[in-house]
Amino acid sequence: MNFKVKSLLLALLCACSQGPGSQSPDGGSQTQNPGPTPGPIDGGSGADLDPSELDPVSHGGTITFESIGAPGWYPSRRDPETGPCDAYQSSGCCLSKHTIESNTLTPWDEDLIVTLRGPMKVKQFAVYQPAGNPKGPWNLVSSWDDRSPKSPQGLHFEGNSTEEKGFDGIIGTECLVDVSTSEDFACGPGSLPYCPPQGSGKKKTWGWSGSKLFVMLATMPHASSLGHACSQGSGGNWFDAPWVGLSHGELVRAGAFGGCHCYAKEPDKWYLGDGCGQFNVFEVVNDNNDFKNLDVFSTNMFGYAGYVGEGPCGSKCKVGSLGSEADLIDKSTSTEAARGAVASPTRGPGAALRRPVSGYRYFLILLDVPSRTVQLAIIHPLSVPASVGALLPGLPAQMEASTVEAVRTLRLPR
Repeated sequence: MNFKVKSLLLALLCACSQGPGSQSPDGGSQTQNPGPTPGPIDGGSGADLDPSELDPVSHGGTITFESIGAPGWYPSRRDPETGPCDAYQSSGCCLSKHTIESNTLTPWDEDLIVTLRGPMKVKQFAVYQPAGNPKGPWNLVSSWDDRSPKSPQGLHFEGNSTEEKGFDGIIGTECLVDVSTSEDFACGPGSLPYCPPQGSGKKKTWGWSGSKLFVMLATMPHASSLGHACSQGSGGNWFDAPWVGLSHGELVRAGAFGGCHCYAKEPDKWYLGDGCGQFNVFEVVNDNNDFKNLDVFSTNMFGYAGYVGEGPCGSKCKVGSLGSEADLIDKSTSTEAARGAVASPTRGPGAALRRPVSGYRYFLILLDVPSRTVQLAIIHPLSVPASVGALLPGLPAQMEASTVEAVRTLRLPR
């Protein structure tokens, strides 16, 4: 299966997101309902890593996407009883045109939910957002730690039996876990954007709107060494292929792969992904063809504004010839990149980040609305740059805007 098509199908199987409402405080697009703003929570809990969980120190890597965002529209689901159905209507499916006028990180400034696919082991997961003024401090608004797995703060997990058992940090190959805020979203008649009524005990939640910084401490060992599989064999296109994705909350709350969604402007042409789309932040591609490379991430975002980023390395990235210190690979030479990669809607990064299979890394995902920047970083716990030392490893309850700026301008390996 083509890697784009596979990614699109995954988004629908995970059931992705967005919800239209008022102007976001940090310059986001007009949305009908941006959802509640999570409050600050306690922080300051540095990672507790055993030496056996650490591999040799690596140089880290960054990919920076600049000038992100575009005006346009995508179809937003409506209650068939209320409409309007001016984008698409068929067999109870009512989609309305959600028009976006801003170009400030749109539509990724809207309500987003994270999806994690294994094999993956997570030690910490944290989310920061501006406390008010985007030029002021940022608060820790959501967090989870494997030292107290039953006590998430401002987080909700769904999928892979986490609703009943809680999240223990281990996600087996082909297993999927959606991570969102703990704020309830009331599905049912009149909900906006619309999502079907939930059964007894079911819970749907908001994602994070506006500027946000996701921090995850994780490793992604090969499926053969992790267990906990959600598959029966190695023939599947997602086998041994971890993924960190961002999807609109609307799509996630809509439920499983169905015939009415914001993902494409015509639901029966979902493979086009020209609606609210999806952001494949860190995606290992396993299509059982020439695109397959189980050691390297591809990174791309797509939707109504088009395709941004680059596809998988395939055989172009020969990881076996690299030293363990390399986290960012120059695609043209299969060597360690000279410095952090920079991309835009008209230029791919030309580099790919390496999957950590034997040790932990910090994964950073910054979506900064005012600067129209998306910053991705992988950082070894024993090689945290001094410029972001106020954030890692301590994960404080609050950090200054200067630290966020340091994350945004970070260029690794050099």
